[in-house]
Amino acid sequence: MTRMTPLKKYLFIFGGANLGLMVIAAVVFALLDLEGNAGVNMGILIASAMAAGHYFLKDHQRLPTAAEKRWLVFMSFLVSVLVSLLFVLAVVAMQPESVAVMRIMLQENAVVFLVVMLVVSLVYLLVLWLGYGFMLDRQFKAMQKKAASDRSS
Repeated sequence: MTRMTPLKKYLFIFGGANLGLMVIAAVVFALLDLEGNAGVNMGILIASAMAAGHYFLKDHQRLPTAAEKRWLVFMSFLVSVLVSLLFVLAVVAMQPESVAVMRIMLQENAVVFLVVMLVVSLVYLLVLWLGYGFMLDRQFKAMQKKAASDRSS
């Protein structure tokens, strides 16, 4: 039985990748005068989970246990929420008038906002579950295949 390994390192990797990719996307969208969308955020979330998972595989040469996977999924979700809040604070700092716009939107559509946030949160959790599960499993099998072909050469 494999005991639970310290996973804080992988959360920092996830958080750094998430923040870095969000900054890059924001700069690209600002420079090209484009609007962001949920697909970009999902791509950032998947890439961040894959980066953290890559380093886990590299360090431990195995997939995370069920307990490790649960911890990574939920803590990565919390980290992504914190990074998103940081981004909102940055927008507020750069454009203070945006606070009034956000307040009006929340007052007029509070229930819709809560429902959308709940659905988005569930989708984020599903994407992270798949990122640390199915996609990491594929990455692990590719890593094993590469190691086997390197040994046979």
